[in-house]
Amino acid sequence: IAQSGAMATTATLPSGATVDLPSLPAPRPQRKWQPRLVWVSLHAGGIGLLLLSGGWPSQTSIAAVYSAVITLTALLYAAASFRDPGYAETAAKTAARLASPSDDFQEALLDQAYCVHCHAELRARTKHCHDCCRCVRRMDHHCWWLGNCVGERTHCIFVSYLFLQTALLVATGVFASLAVGAAERRGDPPPPPPPAAPRHATPR
Repeated sequence: IAQSGAMATTATLPSGATVDLPSLPAPRPQRKWQPRLVWVSLHAGGIGLLLLSGGWPSQTSIAAVYSAVITLTALLYAAASFRDPGYAETAAKTAARLASPSDDFQEALLDQAYCVHCHAELRARTKHCHDCCRCVRRMDHHCWWLGNCVGERTHCIFVSYLFLQTALLVATGVFASLAVGAAERRGDPPPPPPPAAPRHATPR
């Protein structure tokens, strides 16, 4: 197997014949920073509004737990967003691995399947992501918010992130509701005094 150009790949069969694998135009550059910037902006804005409105929990223990949830959510988001989800091996790496002397070299070469889009090695449950322009092992889906795929190496991280993100949203909503209720109670005018009972004239 050899590569010529960015996406052109050829395979040489045991008979000596050369077969050109389907070639596609080079993928357009992906802007993965956009969803990450949106995520950071939304969380920073929401937590900032909570602080300005006085909704941050006053109890030390609750504030510590809430801060820990925010920190862990951000760390898991970064891990799921920037970690390699399990990209499939490219044709060039597969060729180098199969080039070692082996009795099963010809059989392995003939049985090998490659993606027509990125020319990566195809195995069970490997799918091509058209957003990342790569094949991912055990791919679940491409998450726009992460700017990354959920695959073999990020399944557990993604599930943990979803759990903490849900807890963070619920806690922030509760604290914001309590802050709004407290502000409304502070802004209500005191109730008017009850009207005085009418005085009847005393007959003479």
